[in-house]
Amino acid sequence: KTLLPPPAKPSRKIEFVGDSYTVASGNEWTQEGAAPSDSLTNNYLGFGSIAARHYNAQYSILGRGGFGLVVDYLGNYSNNLPNMFDRTLVYNATPKWNFSQWTPNVVVICLGLNDYNGWGGYSGPIPQYDADLYKTRYHQFISTIMDEYPGVKILCVAPNGLDWLKTQVSQVVSEENAKGNNNVYYTYFPYYNGEYVNNGHPNLAAHQQIADQIISVLDTINAWVPYKDTAPPVFTSLPASPVIVSSASYALTVETDSYATVKYSTQDKSYNQMENEFTTTGNLVHSVTLNLQQGKQYTYYLRAMDVNGNVMDSSAVITLNVDTTKQLLTWSSPGYDLTGWQTGNAPLGNDNAGTNATNIAAGSTVYFRQSISMQNVKNITDLRVLINGHDGAVLYLNGTEINRINMVPGADITFDAYALSDSAINKSILFPVHNGLDLLIEGENVFGIEMHSRFTTNPDISFNAKIYDAYGKTYYASGSSWYYYNKGTAPANQVGDKVTGVLAGNNNAVPASIQLYANYPNPFNPSTNISFNLNKKSRVELNVYNILGQLITTLVNDELNAGKYNYQFDAKNLASGIYIYKLKTGSYTSIKKMVLLK
Repeated sequence: KTLLPPPAKPSRKIEFVGDSYTVASGNEWTQEGAAPSDSLTNNYLGFGSIAARHYNAQYSILGRGGFGLVVDYLGNYSNNLPNMFDRTLVYNATPKWNFSQWTPNVVVICLGLNDYNGWGGYSGPIPQYDADLYKTRYHQFISTIMDEYPGVKILCVAPNGLDWLKTQVSQVVSEENAKGNNNVYYTYFPYYNGEYVNNGHPNLAAHQQIADQIISVLDTINAWVPYKDTAPPVFTSLPASPVIVSSASYALTVETDSYATVKYSTQDKSYNQMENEFTTTGNLVHSVTLNLQQGKQYTYYLRAMDVNGNVMDSSAVITLNVDTTKQLLTWSSPGYDLTGWQTGNAPLGNDNAGTNATNIAAGSTVYFRQSISMQNVKNITDLRVLINGHDGAVLYLNGTEINRINMVPGADITFDAYALSDSAINKSILFPVHNGLDLLIEGENVFGIEMHSRFTTNPDISFNAKIYDAYGKTYYASGSSWYYYNKGTAPANQVGDKVTGVLAGNNNAVPASIQLYANYPNPFNPSTNISFNLNKKSRVELNVYNILGQLITTLVNDELNAGKYNYQFDAKNLASGIYIYKLKTGSYTSIKKMVLLK
């Protein structure tokens, strides 16, 4: 009549991360063709469960069929396990999983078969840049796991004996070991002839053999004793010093290679002696807003301590020069100096089709720019750009990204980014009202288009564009002249005098009242635009906070003339969630919410 207490949970814990192999898809089916139902998938008899029971260990299995480390089996970059690693529910980005409530001793990663298929490995060689991307993302995933699970040991498995996967995974492990991460191990299992069902998935016998291979390695690595990391953290991202600061408030953001707490001081001191701690810290991205004075120079010393108590023994140094009359200009911004750029009539390119009006030197990324005079922009209700060329494109208006074609969605576009496929572009992009037409300026408007090749060797770049509207008006004809930059690097940022380009030209009349608008887009990833009206010259503060009320960044802290203003908030270094932005000017205060979804 009386229930006895349950036995104590096993102390050992192991987690498996993988694809349909790891979830044991169709393993109870007996034929090579697709299993007729999910009921023939028995994860209890999958290799992860078998290995865990061998050690009498608690276990967690995180897997999804068809997904890879970087791409899914169709080559879709959005479908990968690292992007889902922090989820509680497979189909929902929220709520996030609380990693501290269950920490494994060992994590076994078995990912790569879908990447191999998605990149065409079964039909030909996989390009080196895809191999490099696979290894880079593998390193990033290992870093995430080690940050979330202090003391964990990681076993990286190359499945099916594929030479490409054995090479990439073993190199990743060797590179981790060379960095001092001796808690990362490698193994592989071969292809078991005659033991695959359900369109190429391991049957029950194969799962037992895979488990046996994993067990044989775990037996040699003292898997259940926590690994003690003794390497101090390293700053992986710092602003290039000296930094020209164009506002009295500067959001300093840095990154570390592992979860850490960052402190700073105006003098070089040990970590424990530093007086100040970053406002947002404890993770990989750290930020603090510094209040500065015009015309002064500031030097800050930074040190970090990771979650294992390892402390940096030398400081990173950042110098800030405050000049509120200046601003940072990117290559697509108004006012950018084009000295050193070349010009030529479109079509421009380095392909060998012989159809280019201007042949340019070979390069995997080329930047194109043109300034076009536009009048009465407040009356423009339709604007389009027709882009022709190879292989991928990113379109900007007055320094703000409008759209991208055949490029990885969501991620930052860097010089070494490549197009998703080797394909011709012939696409018209319509400028939206928000984050589009409202960015137009009365007079000169800068249209920037960067073109990316699919290949880093023998790149195929070509470009032509037409700027027009739906009513038959052409603002810039196809075949016209463009400035271009093709020097093997991204154009360097410049420091220029502040201009009123942030004042939206579609609304040149003095507004009747002060108003803060809803940001657009919302939800957003990774950037959104925040607009507001001023009916008179005023001192303005526009700040962004997290849901706890902690200051994330200051977008405006200056005196502005009457008009409508638009500022871009870049959240690429922030986690998904709800953020708050607040406009304060005189007695007027307005607060609105926005949602970042990554």
